[in-house]
This record gives sequence, C-alpha cells and structure tokens, in this order.
Amino acid sequence: MNDGYEEILVKRQSSAKDTILKALVIAVAVAPVVYGVVFAFLPAILIGIVLGFVGYYFLLPMLDIEYEYLYVGGDIDIDKIMSKRKRKKVASYSKDNLEIMAPEGSDHVGSFMKGGKILDYTSGNPDVKAWIVVYSLEKGSDVVRLELTPEIAQDMRRYAPRKVFFD
Repeated sequence: MNDGYEEILVKRQSSAKDTILKALVIAVAVAPVVYGVVFAFLPAILIGIVLGFVGYYFLLPMLDIEYEYLYVGGDIDIDKIMSKRKRKKVASYSKDNLEIMAPEGSDHVGSFMKGGKILDYTSGNPDVKAWIVVYSLEKGSDVVRLELTPEIAQDMRRYAPRKVFFD
C-alpha cells in the first residue's frame, strides 16, 4: 500500500470583525455589572454575569477556529476545531468525486469561481498558496478552498492526472 497520508492544521487569522465582536461581547457582559455596582442593583450584576458566561461559552469559541485536513489516499476529511475545545466534522470528500483541482487564480477553475458559493477552509492569509478543489456530489457540486501542501497535490495528481493542474 502506497497511500499518501498527511494531517494539516490551519489556524484561521482573526479579522477586524472578530476583534469587534469580542469587544462587543465583553462590553455587553461588563456594562450591567458596572451599572449594578454603581447603583447597588444586584439583578444587573447577575444579568452581567449570565451574559458574560453565555458570550464566553457560546460566542467566543466561534471566533478562534482551526481547520484540520486529514488526507488519506486521495480522500480529504475536514474538521473544524473551535477554541481548541470542540471539534466538528465539516466535510468529507472522496477522490472519486473530484472534478478539478488547481491553484487559486488558475484559468481551469475560473468558471467554478463565478457566482457559486465557495467553502473556505483556509487561514485567510493572502501570502499562503490556496487550492481550489471542486467535488461533484449528489446535491450539486462543492467548490472548496484549501491550503494543501505540494506533496498532497502531487499525490492527488497520481489518482486523477487529468483533473489536477499546477498552473
């Protein structure tokens, strides 16, 4: 068996929107507490504590995201890891469903990039080379943006030589 195996961990960069949302969650939690302390109003303090807990437990983990790609023999499984606490499987793609794979900006994937929804599982760093991978599924097709290593791209080409492009 000469199957390729590789795990890649990609940490999504924080955007300005994420920073604003973090500040908003903190402000919504702190404002009632400050109000309760200043005006000696116990229910406001309790509301602030509850809002802070809800924001910390439910909203903030959605802002610290890592994607883990598990590549085994042409198949790719993608997991989303939130705040290094929760793991959720977001996608699983088989080499049998591969339509086309090329670097972002390639003419080969240009028609797939127009109008459709692109599933982005990258760090968001513009300096890192991203690949566009299109899979045909029963419900239609998924256009997926991934940060793959050259070894994975070469191995994918071994399974589908007419569908993987490097230009």
